[in-house]
Amino acid sequence: MQQTEKYRIGIMKLSPSSIAALNEALCKISALYSGEEDQLLSTDFYFMPTQEGCLHVYNDNDEEIACADVPEWKEYQQEDFYTKVEADLREAIKAANGDGELERLAVWMPYSFVLVDDERESISELLLVDEDTLLVTDSLLEGLDDELNAFIDKLLKE
Repeated sequence: MQQTEKYRIGIMKLSPSSIAALNEALCKISALYSGEEDQLLSTDFYFMPTQEGCLHVYNDNDEEIACADVPEWKEYQQEDFYTKVEADLREAIKAANGDGELERLAVWMPYSFVLVDDERESISELLLVDEDTLLVTDSLLEGLDDELNAFIDKLLKE
């Protein structure tokens, strides 16, 4: 494969160097938050992508703990930027978590990886780790409203 060739991860076509940068940021989180069980911290992780082509990752104390350069995000200037980036980040997290490393951080459960905008407003949950790990995906949530509405209707009829 040529170095300049791009391939898909998520929705956008990211270069191998961008994919490596995202993976490196996730590995940095893992390295920073691996430790002994008696030293557990309480934090979530906030992923803030920018249309300037950067990903910044923060903890609950607003400390930047990782960053990555993703030039392809700079090229994408559409309104659905966060939707596209969300898919990229989900795929990167899924790939980096192949051996469950992101599920074993020395952090109090539950903890999550949250996609936020430039004002640090939550957009979506990329990963939720609890006693039973649950990767939140669109397919998991698909039809949930209909099921809940049907359940409530059934209860009200009884």
